Amino acid sequence: MFVERFYIKSAMKKRVIDIYPPHSRSETLQEEERFSGAMREVSETKGRHASRTAALLVFVLLLFVLSVPFVHFFFARATVQVWPQITKLRSTEYIVAQVGYDTLNLERKIIRARVFEEEAAQTMLFPASGKKFKAESARGIIRVYNENSTQPQALVANTRFISEDGKIFHLESAASIPGGQMDGRKLVPGFLDVTVVAAEPGEDYNIGPSKFSLPGLVGSPLYTKIHGESLRPMTGGAQREVAVVQEEDIASARGQLVESLKAQATKSLLAKVPPQFQVLSDSLVTTVVEDNSLVKPEAELEQFNYTAKVRVSMHAFHKDDADVLAKYLLATHLAASQAIDEKTLRIDYQMSGAAAGAGVVPITVQIAADQYEKVDTTAIARHIGGVSTSQLRQLMKEYPFLAKAQFSLWPFWVARVPQDIEKVHLEVLLEG
Repeated sequence: MFVERFYIKSAMKKRVIDIYPPHSRSETLQEEERFSGAMREVSETKGRHASRTAALLVFVLLLFVLSVPFVHFFFARATVQVWPQITKLRSTEYIVAQVGYDTLNLERKIIRARVFEEEAAQTMLFPASGKKFKAESARGIIRVYNENSTQPQALVANTRFISEDGKIFHLESAASIPGGQMDGRKLVPGFLDVTVVAAEPGEDYNIGPSKFSLPGLVGSPLYTKIHGESLRPMTGGAQREVAVVQEEDIASARGQLVESLKAQATKSLLAKVPPQFQVLSDSLVTTVVEDNSLVKPEAELEQFNYTAKVRVSMHAFHKDDADVLAKYLLATHLAASQAIDEKTLRIDYQMSGAAAGAGVVPITVQIAADQYEKVDTTAIARHIGGVSTSQLRQLMKEYPFLAKAQFSLWPFWVARVPQDIEKVHLEVLLEG
């Protein structure tokens, strides 16, 4: 039993030891040797690369160090911006614009001028603003018969006639009613048509054909012998409010129409003025050439016409002449070392009085501009050449006529302004 167990253990152990193939150990060793060789090659390659990189860095650094003076000498630049002190310059000048003058005269302060004219005419309809209560009496014709005798019958003015319905009418003027004529033993009445007016205004008296008696003859034989009748209706009686033209309406119509025509003519005139001329609005003169209205005050109309014709005239001066003269006069207030900012120049022209005879127009000129001392950029560039940035700030303070200064150097490592003034860009700014 003991021997048998030993054998089994020995057999099992042998199997464990012989689990790999017989040649695997040698192959493994060969692989390890190859790996080690490759690692040595990689290490050697890295070493060579590191040496090359270090050499390149040294070369670049050396090139940079050597190029700094080269770049500084050939490419260094300085930019300097300065802002001069600004003061306001104001001036009032007096010049003359003369019609018919053909050139600019600086010494006498005379510029060219022209007169422009334009006319406009129109008829417009205007409303009447007045109102009045109108009371009208009816009127008509009555045929008065005389059956009394062959003798005429006299009737005085305002003789009353009364209609069948009691409406009273008055004879407008005295009349004589012819006497009748005998036709055998029969009297044929004489008659006369007379005009009568109602005793009161109103439509109630617009009555139709009617019989009339004369109340003044009541109690006498003539009452039945003298009578009348209307063959047509009475008309014209009314009581109503009507529109009436007032004096104020006519005056207002004139004013409105003249102003309208003035505006039309002025607009047309301005459109015709050549661009080289500037009109003086103060010189506008309006003349009413014609105006009328056929209506009279108290005319019973709701609307009425008004007609007018207007002429406007204006003086205009030659703008180029005026601007040249204004700048010339402004220059007399500047020293040789001073200048103005053209962008701020403002010139205003106004008439300083009425136009005199021969078309002479006095003009007041208001001139305003920003004034500053001229900057000698070349002299400043020479002065600051070669100085350091700290010295540059101090040097710029030596120019009291400068309000502000800024500078920049290129490349960034440059610490001094280039000595060569060609490499210094000095810029004068008037804004900002």
